[in-house]
Amino acid sequence: MNKTIINLVLAVVLITASLPLVAQSEPPEGVAVTVPGLLVEANKAYLAKDYLAFRKAMEGLHRLRPYNGQYMYQLVVAHALLDEKDQAYGLMLRMQQQGLSYDFSKTDSTDNIKDTEVFEYVNDLMVMAGEPVGETEPEFVLPASVLMPETIAWDESRQKFLIGTVTEGSILAVDGDGQVTELLRANKENGLGAVLDVLVDQARNRLWVSSAALPAFSGFSPADKGRSALFEFDLESLELIRRYPVPDDARPHILGSMVLSPNGDIFIVDRALPLIYKKPADEQVLKAVLASREMVSMRGIAMQPDGALMYVGDREMGILIIDVKGGRVGKLKVPDTLNLGGIDGLYLWNNHLVVIQDGINPQRVMRLELDSTGTQVTMVRPLAVAQPDFDSPSYGTVRGEDLYFFANRQATDSEGRTNAVTVLQTPINSSKDLVVPDMREYLDQRAKRLENKYNDPEEDQPETP
Repeated sequence: MNKTIINLVLAVVLITASLPLVAQSEPPEGVAVTVPGLLVEANKAYLAKDYLAFRKAMEGLHRLRPYNGQYMYQLVVAHALLDEKDQAYGLMLRMQQQGLSYDFSKTDSTDNIKDTEVFEYVNDLMVMAGEPVGETEPEFVLPASVLMPETIAWDESRQKFLIGTVTEGSILAVDGDGQVTELLRANKENGLGAVLDVLVDQARNRLWVSSAALPAFSGFSPADKGRSALFEFDLESLELIRRYPVPDDARPHILGSMVLSPNGDIFIVDRALPLIYKKPADEQVLKAVLASREMVSMRGIAMQPDGALMYVGDREMGILIIDVKGGRVGKLKVPDTLNLGGIDGLYLWNNHLVVIQDGINPQRVMRLELDSTGTQVTMVRPLAVAQPDFDSPSYGTVRGEDLYFFANRQATDSEGRTNAVTVLQTPINSSKDLVVPDMREYLDQRAKRLENKYNDPEEDQPETP
């Protein structure tokens, strides 16, 4: 058993008998335990101009959702309203080092911390972080008639990309010129709904499809709401072989991203609840194998080539590591300068994780180098940041040395016109290092003092500039 994994144990409920139950950690005394409750407290306190209570609520939100940039922004505002310059500058510096881009000069709520050299320097760096970085090229643009494309995979047997859609529940084959051919479409015979992910298993001649009954699906029936299933098709003939519904437990489910293990097991993330399902290679059943109390919005999933470690991205809580054979669960260890908020797509390439972050400002694609154990990030590089085509980049697929991914979400304007979705290509192995501009010596010393202050509330406050 990997000792690093053991040391990173999270609070989880593991459903299969072979995987142990790990106790949930208790929240700090006097701290509200729910995000909705803290949001109500924060809003109430702000309107009442009770800025001490506002700051306390925002500290609680930041503690529960450490990667949420908006909560970090509002916590800076809370410190500013209380004229807590050191705390405000310290958090701004941390946000800047994580590559977040906000302009605190544009709100009157930060007037107390403006007009200092430190503020101007760090704020300027944060504004600069929103400038485009990286290399991207359009691979093709889907016709606007392709409604709500959600997933993309490379089919080596056809030498084409496969696109799954939500609205029509269709699977499309697309060549490099953007020519589209429909392979499958939801109907009463196959029982497909909205397509959330497609997985090509060429070695076993299988096409796997995760699908759910969503209101955005054209054939949606309210009676089916919350139902979801895994579909097994013959890759060559596209004949439906079997359907594996999520066991009925009176709760809503949305099967999303999938990953294939070396022995043919399939693991699937549930987007509605923090659950992971498994379809064993030698069984004709879908079973829940992990439920996490700490994860709240799981999306992408990836696996090491030997099948030993699996990674699951969460939009709020970062990246979960699962020791598949040992049954241990932990958090990916990352440097303080990496923010893992807003993850949709998550992929593995040569012992690197590639993440697509649309729920962060700026939106970006990052490459995370892992150590030899696969449990810790040793280097961070940007592949594409704040690109002109970006408008909620979401999911993609790795083909060779390149990532192909949706650059934008589809939307309909007030006149009913629907925009087209662009698929971008970015090289995974050829990007510049993420360079944080050098801080002047006094600012670096101040950052260390502020970090000590942040970790030790009893320490005397440093002098304000």
